[in-house]
Amino acid sequence: MSQLTQAPTDPEQVRLERIAALTDPATIRYLEQIGVREGWVCAEVGAGAGSIARWLSDRVGNFGKVHAIDIDPSFMTGLSAPNLEVRRQDITTDPLEEGAYDLVHCKILLMHLDERERVLGQFVKALKPGGHLLVEEADIRSIQRVDPPSPLLTRAAAALETFFYFGGADPGYGMKLLPAVRRTGLKVLGTDCQLTAVQAGTPEAQTITMSLAKLAPMIVAAGVMGQKEVEAAFDLLDHPSETVIYTPTTVSVWGRRADD
Repeated sequence: MSQLTQAPTDPEQVRLERIAALTDPATIRYLEQIGVREGWVCAEVGAGAGSIARWLSDRVGNFGKVHAIDIDPSFMTGLSAPNLEVRRQDITTDPLEEGAYDLVHCKILLMHLDERERVLGQFVKALKPGGHLLVEEADIRSIQRVDPPSPLLTRAAAALETFFYFGGADPGYGMKLLPAVRRTGLKVLGTDCQLTAVQAGTPEAQTITMSLAKLAPMIVAAGVMGQKEVEAAFDLLDHPSETVIYTPTTVSVWGRRADD
């Protein structure tokens, strides 16, 4: 039903779409297990480049509605469907409408927010009675696992973790997600986690390269790594070899609000 017509030219959009390509198959499995169906009203929060919003749009049909929400929706300019609305919205200051949604989904969002627990509680309040929540968060510490061992790549991964903390994010929030969801009072229906091994020099490995590239200037400016070290890490990631790196671990939790 919906279409993404804009070619990915911005490096950040390319990064978002490559992350989606790695993680969306699992997300779709969870959404199918939840039973998303025609007529549902869905909120896709932190929609990024819009891949899951597009899937939901096709799934809920003409009688459903999807709100694709992001603080920066510029990467969804080509996303269009009669049942899909792209919204520029900061959910930390402008929360979702209470009792409005059959499904609320977010992926790799809460870990970046200072008041992540409060926002999670607001997501639960936004559900209709019997509505479902699917939350997916990352633990980026797994990218420090490299085989064969590479002190340089491990150091680069540790630098990424450090700068997540500096920016107010929690790089290990994925491992804290399940108890956080339970504390909201939501009935947990299922949990899962995804960890992907990627080989240096492949398109999949570029998701790690592009994330490192975003923070590289700050890492160098802070003296955590030198410019030559960062460039050498890029060479190791981009050059085809037997080196295997693990992606961030994505922890997924889904649950249902009680019927009132």
